[in-house]
Amino acid sequence: MVTDVDTSKKLVKELFNWYKEHEFPQYQPENLNLEHTVAGTTLCEDSVGTFMEAQGVAYGDHERKARCAGVTADVVRKIVELLNETV
Repeated sequence: MVTDVDTSKKLVKELFNWYKEHEFPQYQPENLNLEHTVAGTTLCEDSVGTFMEAQGVAYGDHERKARCAGVTADVVRKIVELLNETV
């Protein structure tokens, strides 16, 4: 929506590569001190599964939901950084 197609593809590739290696979540909703985990993939189910195992929580647990909120905040921050570097 804010870049041409070629730039968009470049930014998405950069975002995906970052996502696979980033320790999530840096943003800690509610100061829960959640485990930091690296997804190694862009698939949400793998990312959250790795976290759930490390944190010892189930899918419906509050910590898993808070972690997803933290990941969302981290990703939005990275997208803004990438766009600011580009435009």
